[in-house]
Amino acid sequence: MSRLALAGCALAASLSAPGCKHPTAPPVPPRAEQVQPSSAVLADADLLVKSIGGQDLALVRQWMTPELRSRLSVETLDEAAAHLGREFGPAIGMLEERTHHEGKLLWYSGLWVHRREGKRPVVTAVLYQFALDERRQLARLLIREHWFLETLKGPAEGYLPVARLHFPGAGEWTISHGGRSTSTNHHYKTVVQRFAYDIVVKKNGRRKQPGSPSTDNRSYYCYGREILAPAAGTVVLAVNDVRENIPGQAGEKGGNGVVIDHGFGEFSSLWHAIPGSVRVQVGDEVAPGQVIAQAGNSGHSSGPHLHYHLSARGRRGGEIGLPAPFVDVWRDGTWHEMYEPTRGDALSNDPPAGVARRDQAAGPRVFVDL
Repeated sequence: MSRLALAGCALAASLSAPGCKHPTAPPVPPRAEQVQPSSAVLADADLLVKSIGGQDLALVRQWMTPELRSRLSVETLDEAAAHLGREFGPAIGMLEERTHHEGKLLWYSGLWVHRREGKRPVVTAVLYQFALDERRQLARLLIREHWFLETLKGPAEGYLPVARLHFPGAGEWTISHGGRSTSTNHHYKTVVQRFAYDIVVKKNGRRKQPGSPSTDNRSYYCYGREILAPAAGTVVLAVNDVRENIPGQAGEKGGNGVVIDHGFGEFSSLWHAIPGSVRVQVGDEVAPGQVIAQAGNSGHSSGPHLHYHLSARGRRGGEIGLPAPFVDVWRDGTWHEMYEPTRGDALSNDPPAGVARRDQAAGPRVFVDL
């Protein structure tokens, strides 16, 4: 399935793409009929879902920040609300939801079930994701069709994660393996790590200090760099006692690292850390950008680097890899609202020297694909 088809004809600054036809919907899991009638964590979610579903759009626009209102016309909002009701029917309840903070913004992510009546009723999962600023105004917005995890099949080429994934390294790093081909990503033929990244630090095109011993892990620029939690979640696995390898002599498995449950069946895995550097334990709640370890050379690794991949768990067919685009990321000095890197890309959460940091609330995301 192509990304365009799976994303539902996404538009960067509009709420819908009338006439866009989705592929035949997979079977609906039983839990889709066992939903909560309202949000259990944020009353604002009920307000947004009910207002858009009931086409009380004046309230929605009044709620928006001036920046978001400037990006979203009255006509576009009207068209989107009508399209949502026509294609998917009303929301019948909430399936799963989470909230988290990113700087000054409070983010809500919720899967709501819509049901369109007819001779053959159609049940659809719709993701509502929005951010509120300090004044509780609607600063960013995403609404799109999603998938019931139980019916997701691999390879999930067009999947868009619920988790807002931030780049997991402090400072600027370079993708040494990544992308959607075997020519740029040696993980691509695997099931669980199909969309994985191997990430290093380069200076003047080199991974290690000129003239330094190639057998010394400390010679490599990424060694000891901070590894960051890419998104909010709960630590479900933390390994901290695997010895390091001599560069060129790979060990086994992931070595030291962390697995984070982001909810919605999505899990981040970050591996090859220095022994003793993992700062979190199973059960810890982590925030986006929180330091969780330091990059090293443990496990199945022939040189210091960070391995990162996103995967879906809890499926009947077992774990599969998921695409992992990063949000609010700088790539080779240019800011991207969302970007899925490939080999050779230099990425950072921070702007280049001399460039002002982009305020998240100043660049409102309007991304509603229905």
